[in-house]
Amino acid sequence: LLAPAMNRVRRYARLVSQKNQFHSIDVALETFRAEFDGYPGSDRIDTATPPQPYCGAMKLAEAMLGQDLLGFHPDSRFRSDGTIDGTAATQLYPPNPLPVNLKARKEPYLPLENANAHQLKNIFSTTGPFNGDRFVLCDVYTRATNLKTGKRIGMPILYYKANTSHISHDLTNPDNPDNIYNYKDNHELVELGKPWDPPPTGTPHTLFSDTTKFYTSTRNSKIPTNITRPYRADSYILISAGFDGEYGTPDDVFNFEED
Repeated sequence: LLAPAMNRVRRYARLVSQKNQFHSIDVALETFRAEFDGYPGSDRIDTATPPQPYCGAMKLAEAMLGQDLLGFHPDSRFRSDGTIDGTAATQLYPPNPLPVNLKARKEPYLPLENANAHQLKNIFSTTGPFNGDRFVLCDVYTRATNLKTGKRIGMPILYYKANTSHISHDLTNPDNPDNIYNYKDNHELVELGKPWDPPPTGTPHTLFSDTTKFYTSTRNSKIPTNITRPYRADSYILISAGFDGEYGTPDDVFNFEED
């Protein structure tokens, strides 16, 4: 009789911890916005020519901590290679940064000891199109295992920035070009699958196999009209995969309150 009750208590405690983590990220992003007059972008690619895969979750980690966890460089172009123009001379996050480089950085917007940042290559055995050295912020759940340390860790926190020039939240057409949010911002990251049940034989995340799921789960149910709108239509959405570690299931956690 006690076991189910204790399990519910543990799950609730984790949910509270996840909400607290999102609150810390919310505060950090507001500080970033105040300093840079906007939130970091979340496009699935970077600003290089030709563009390279660099998704919303990775851009969130860079904005909060820098690509090397030593702080964000204000000259960043949010490029996967960490440079301004693709040349070594403009590397903003060099392997051995000089004092002048470190002095130019912003202090990490999140306390490093609480950021739960992990390199992609230490979460997934295959990192697909991404640079596996890049960091993501992971949630408070412990469904995955750090491949380097063997410690239990969370899944990457997905980050989507709102395009405030758009007005749609199409529940039936995820590829509507007027959608305020773009599910593609982290689609290739979600495609990496579950570390404990990886592709090609593993079952994909529901959020990957059903791309409408992003829009139905982020629809603002408090607006009782025939026009669908997302939560946080003027800012950003954060998603944790929740207790089961699978994106797109009912236990996903968001940085907004649902009914």
